[in-house]
Amino acid sequence: MFSSRRYEEGEILFRQGQPGVSAHIIKSGKIEVYLENGNKEQQLAVFGAGQIFGEMALLGGGKGATRTASCRSLTRTEVINLSRAHLLTMFKGVDPILKHLVLTLVNRLKSMNDKIQPGRTDHICESFCRVLTLAAKADMGTELASIFYDEVLDSAAMILALDASDCAFILEQLKNRFVIRIEGEEGSKRQIMFNPKEFTARLTNVAGEIDELIEKRLVQRSVLMDIVDLTEAVGLEKTQVLNKISGGEFPSELLTFKKEDLELWLAKVGPEFFTAKAKKKVITSADEIESFTDLSFLKGAVLKQILANEEIGVFQWISLIKHEETDEGFEKRILSGLPPRIGKEVKNELDQLDDSFEVDEVEFEELEEMFVDLAKEILEQSEQQTGASTEG
Repeated sequence: MFSSRRYEEGEILFRQGQPGVSAHIIKSGKIEVYLENGNKEQQLAVFGAGQIFGEMALLGGGKGATRTASCRSLTRTEVINLSRAHLLTMFKGVDPILKHLVLTLVNRLKSMNDKIQPGRTDHICESFCRVLTLAAKADMGTELASIFYDEVLDSAAMILALDASDCAFILEQLKNRFVIRIEGEEGSKRQIMFNPKEFTARLTNVAGEIDELIEKRLVQRSVLMDIVDLTEAVGLEKTQVLNKISGGEFPSELLTFKKEDLELWLAKVGPEFFTAKAKKKVITSADEIESFTDLSFLKGAVLKQILANEEIGVFQWISLIKHEETDEGFEKRILSGLPPRIGKEVKNELDQLDDSFEVDEVEFEELEEMFVDLAKEILEQSEQQTGASTEG
């Protein structure tokens, strides 16, 4: 009875303003509903399997109804198509009063969307204030209109597809510029009050300024962070963050890539990059040393000089070896590079350790700092000698 169609990732199902000829039920995959305003897009919703979308064009407005938003597939998606004829056939068995109630509610919502939809204007503040005046319509003929704060917040957030915190931000900006008053404490029945006769004039003077502030707020929230930004934000080394990501503990949905940059990079390296054997990292510059684990990437001759330090005691070596950041390969390099006498004692002590042994983190941090400084010093001396040889 119903037809279905498959869409590839990124494929457009329909665009805002096009005739609405069918509703759709998602059989598999995900789709995104969004508003288009020039070159800008505003996401309204993401739907998954079992959900219906595109029904507004069928239920509200008859055959001439148009799409109020655009829609595209986020993944490979299959949808079941539901035409207006199918919908009306299904409606035949519905109680007439219930049918009338559903169609009335849909048409009323569509009418409100047409009046205040931010896709028709780039002025978020003005669109927000339309919600405010519609909500206070009964009081607009009085000297002082009044409406509950939470009512405006909920309505604006739903209709304008804004976060509630963004709506609260706009209200605060309107209050600071004396367009509205907010009375009552947070958590109680706060009210928004304004003079209808002066409202438009006051709004005109400040709307552009508030639009700039909310635009900056929305842009800042959508800024992408890379690994370097993330490590700086949490105050950790890059290897620590990468270990968490590779271990599967970091939420995969938070890993995002800038499409344009990623496509250029993939064009250079090709998909075989992901299947090729990893190249062995080698550290040759003092600037590359950041933590104790970086020592595992030093050349053998440099690491040998570091391991020859006789100021490090047996149990200090054990703390370094048994720390969670020291992998099996680095442990072998340490044991093989230690002076024979110290190496033998360390191995004997390691054989006698039980599962209750715990590394003293304070001691480890002190040792790590000392080793990093020592490694940098050796590499800097090596760089200087190489530079001198080149000049000579």
